[in-house]
Amino acid sequence: MTTNGREIKLDPVPASVRVARDFVRRALCELGLPGCVDDGVLIVSELVTNAVRAAPQTPCVVVVGIGAGHAVIEVHDGSSALPQRRDPDFVGEHGRGLHVVEALCEGWDCVPSDDGKAVIAVLRPQVRETPREGNAGK
Repeated sequence: MTTNGREIKLDPVPASVRVARDFVRRALCELGLPGCVDDGVLIVSELVTNAVRAAPQTPCVVVVGIGAGHAVIEVHDGSSALPQRRDPDFVGEHGRGLHVVEALCEGWDCVPSDDGKAVIAVLRPQVRETPREGNAGK
């Protein structure tokens, strides 16, 4: 379960992918997790693209929050069909999204809901840069 969640409802159109990326970027920074932004925007881009394709008649909802100390991104859509990882087709345009999500996050899952499903991605902890020794303060 996430805390301090922010959410946005999006129309099932391709332009919503850009809106979702902007939303996740803002939400992760507001939650104090700017180190998760790069992975988060790629993950939400893939998940919202899948949601728009799977449920083109219903809006999707993106939720960004913190769960067990990790950034969590949820994408809810109106399709009950669970996503399936496919073997990537290096020539085709589709089939790599869940591979990208898997590579960028700590873990992901899909849970059925009354209205369809939610795909939940738990991001890796953000990397904190340590100050360099040497010329600091000179």
